[in-house]
Amino acid sequence: MRRSAVQVSPEEEEVPGSLKVRQLLQTYGRGVPLLGGLVDCTWQAHWESLRQTFLVTFLSTTPIWLGALIVYSTGSDLGRAAFSAALWSTVQHGELFMYSTALLAPVFWMALVDPPGARAFPSKIPHMALIGIIDLVAGAFFGLITAHTNVNPAFVSTASRWMFFASLALLYLGTVYHTNRLPDITGAFRKQEDSFSAEFNERKP
Repeated sequence: MRRSAVQVSPEEEEVPGSLKVRQLLQTYGRGVPLLGGLVDCTWQAHWESLRQTFLVTFLSTTPIWLGALIVYSTGSDLGRAAFSAALWSTVQHGELFMYSTALLAPVFWMALVDPPGARAFPSKIPHMALIGIIDLVAGAFFGLITAHTNVNPAFVSTASRWMFFASLALLYLGTVYHTNRLPDITGAFRKQEDSFSAEFNERKP
């Protein structure tokens, strides 16, 4: 009894397995809220976004680490535990709530405004909705703390740290989406230069 041979199209034979996986991820991954746009981001966009996120976070949190460094340098104990205690003293009252909202301000603008020639921001509505929720919750808790309302200090510490790291992740995500969607100005300039050179050579006698 003969077995029927499986017919494989030439296109399927030419497509490697890794490329098939990538195509499947791009096809089905784009529909995932918040994270779906990552399937289209390049490694260059990730690297540039890491640099930008580090710089923004480093400058935005200057009062935290610089204040901790000043407290640490004026003390008599110069051990690691002393610096940890100094760092903790700058964020133990829920200060990270306000830093969370500050980190998300640029992301809200990136999602809201589409620069000329840029592609649409991926998952714009989920980003803006999540940013609004984090801002409202962080603002409410910081208001309660400022008003000296009796709030569990352990809960404030844990919630503010989790919210800060969530804001940091959203900052990176928004930055990589924004970087990836911007038009390639250098590439466009090179194409115009090549086109001009080709036309010039054709007009040569």
